[in-house]
Amino acid sequence: MRGALALAILLSLAAAAHADCVDEKLKEELIAKKRGRRTDELDFVQSARHELTLQGGYYVSDLLDGTFVVGAAYTYHLTEDVGIEASFGYSQVRSTVAARLEQDRGVTILPKEDRVYLVFTDLVWSPVHGKMRVFADSILHFDIYGALGVGVIDNATSYGAAGQVGLGAKVFLGKSWAIRLDVRDHIYRQQILQVNQYVQDFSLTLGLSVFLPTGL
Repeated sequence: MRGALALAILLSLAAAAHADCVDEKLKEELIAKKRGRRTDELDFVQSARHELTLQGGYYVSDLLDGTFVVGAAYTYHLTEDVGIEASFGYSQVRSTVAARLEQDRGVTILPKEDRVYLVFTDLVWSPVHGKMRVFADSILHFDIYGALGVGVIDNATSYGAAGQVGLGAKVFLGKSWAIRLDVRDHIYRQQILQVNQYVQDFSLTLGLSVFLPTGL
């Protein structure tokens, strides 16, 4: 009789301990989900890491021809959702219309200096964290983010100071690599001949990022 009573007490204690473990795990998952991601989804950690990116793509000018753009970016991720980014880009001024007029009429429309430098500092916010199944056993994690910042567009037709807004998507590879796609809208003042106005130039770039320290 005493043995049966002792066994019943032990079973009750074991059941209570198991229930406490389940409740504690559920509590941790709910807290993590409230912060934006469940703990079992944090396969790729960004918080407190440095992101180095090389990127290149197409630059669409409001008044001139489209051309290439290449550059690099450094991002420090304050949290999983918020980061601060500094970027540098290089492009060139191109205008077939201006070149034709200069040849036909013997006038100078665009300066000979055709280099374009883009230097910006942005606040990056990633409100969307998701994952998608590619194959039966392969799951890719991705972020969708926005960017807002200020900087300088340096060329012979620009007044210098510029604002920037953008959207981007990032697909994570392994523990330290990611592929990112960015669209940026550059807003600044441009002068050609005696006409100056505010313009919106767009850039579309594809980049490869490495996160430091690696392997987290």
